[in-house]
Amino acid sequence: MTAVVVALSLLGLGNLVITVTVVRRLNEHTGVLDRLAGEPPLVTRPVGATVDEFAAVATDGTAVASGRLAPPTLVGFFSPGCGPCHERLPEFVARARRVPAGRALAVVAGAGNAAAELVTELAGAATVVLEPPDGPVARAFGVRGFPAFALLGDGGRIEATGTELTALPVLVAV
Repeated sequence: MTAVVVALSLLGLGNLVITVTVVRRLNEHTGVLDRLAGEPPLVTRPVGATVDEFAAVATDGTAVASGRLAPPTLVGFFSPGCGPCHERLPEFVARARRVPAGRALAVVAGAGNAAAELVTELAGAATVVLEPPDGPVARAFGVRGFPAFALLGDGGRIEATGTELTALPVLVAV
C-alpha cells in the first residue's frame, strides 16, 4: 500500500512539474506574439536595404532600371488575384498622380485579362511594368506578398515599406 501511495505522489509531482513548464513556455510564446503583432508585415526588403539591380521594359516601351529611377520614387506591387491589391489600387493611383513626373512605378505580377485590367487602371498615373510572378523587379525589391509598397531613396535604398500606403511619406509634385 505504501508503494502505491509513493508512486501516485511521484506521478502527481511529475505532472505538476510538466504543467508548470508548459505554462511558462506558453507565457514566453505569448510575449513573442505580442511583440510581433505590433510590427507591420515585411513585404519587401527592410528599410535601409538596397534594392538589387534590375532591368525591365514598361508597358509603354520605355526602359526601366534600378539605376534610372530618380529618388524618391513611389513603387507599388500588385497581383490580379489579390483582393487587397484591388482595394488599395485607387489610393495608389491618386497618390501616384500627385508625385513628380517619373517618380511612380507600378509593377503588376501576372498575366491575362485580370493583369491587363490592372495595367489599364495604373496607366497614366505611373510607369507600369507587367512581369511574371517573381519577375526581375519583384526579386530586386524582395517582394514577399501583395500589395507591397515602397519608397525608394538615394542609392537605391528603401526608405519606407509596407502593405498600406499610409506607411509611406507623401511625395508632392513641385
